[in-house]
Amino acid sequence: MTFVVIALAFCIVQYWGFGDWAHRDQWYRSWSKMADSLSGSAGGEVQVSLRVLVPVLALYVLLEVLSFSLFLQMCIALPVLLYSLGRGDFTEWVKGYAEAYHRSDNVAAAEYATRLGMQVDEVEDWNALHRRVLRQAGYRGFERMFAAIFWFAILGPVGALLYRLAALSMKDEVSSDGAQLAAARLTWLLEWPVVRVLGLSFALTGNFVGCFKRWKECLMCTDRPTDEIMEHYVHGALNLNGEELVLEQVTEQEVEALLPLLSRTLVLWLCVLAVLSLFG
Repeated sequence: MTFVVIALAFCIVQYWGFGDWAHRDQWYRSWSKMADSLSGSAGGEVQVSLRVLVPVLALYVLLEVLSFSLFLQMCIALPVLLYSLGRGDFTEWVKGYAEAYHRSDNVAAAEYATRLGMQVDEVEDWNALHRRVLRQAGYRGFERMFAAIFWFAILGPVGALLYRLAALSMKDEVSSDGAQLAAARLTWLLEWPVVRVLGLSFALTGNFVGCFKRWKECLMCTDRPTDEIMEHYVHGALNLNGEELVLEQVTEQEVEALLPLLSRTLVLWLCVLAVLSLFG
C-alpha cells in the first residue's frame, strides 16, 4: 500500500499541483487553541504533545479500526499524505524568482523570495539574495515532499501527519515561545534522519564527489539546523563549474538548477520505494 499511495500522491501533485484544496489547516488551528486551553499553564512540551499527538493517535485508532479493509485504509492514507505535503506552490515561486532576475525586476524577485519565507529588507545585492534564496528554497524543497514521504514510508500515514503537525506548530505565530521551541525541537528531530538520506541521494543525482564529501562532514552533526545542512548538501550537489561551490559564488544558475536536482532525487526515491515494495 505504501508505494501505491505515494505514487498516487505524486501523480495528483504533478497534475493538479500543490493547492489550498488539500491544505486546509483551520481545523488544526482550532484544535491548537483548545489544546492550549486544556494544558493551562503547563510547559511548551505539554502543549505541543496535546496539539500533535492527539490527532496522530486518533488517526492511528481509525486506521486500526479499518484494518479489515486495505482499500478503506488507502482511502484514508492518500488524503493524509496529500495534507502532509508542504504548503504553497514552491516550483512556481522558484521559477518566478529566476525569471524576475533575468528581467532585472527587483520588486518581483523580492516578492517571490518573500513567498519562500525570506525577509528581504536587509538584502543589498543580487548575489546576497541568490545565496539566501538558494538556502531557503533548498529547505522548502526538502520539507515540501521528502520529509513527509520519508515518514510515510517508515510509519505510514501516522508518520507523515506527525511531521506536518509538528512543522505547523513550529510556525504558529500565536503560540507561546515555549511551545514554538518545543515544536522546533520535535521538527528538527524528525528532520534529522531525512535530511541525511536526502543528502546521500543528492550525491547520486548531482555531483557525487562534492556532495558525498559534504555529506560525510555533516553525517553525525547534532548542532546545526536543517536548513543549514540542506544548504551544505545543495552546494556540493550543484557543483556546476567543476570547482567547490562556496557561498560567495552562488548565482542564479545554482538557483535554477535546484528544481531539476530535487525532481531527479524524487524520482530516485520513487524508484527505490518501487523496488522495496516488490521485495517487501
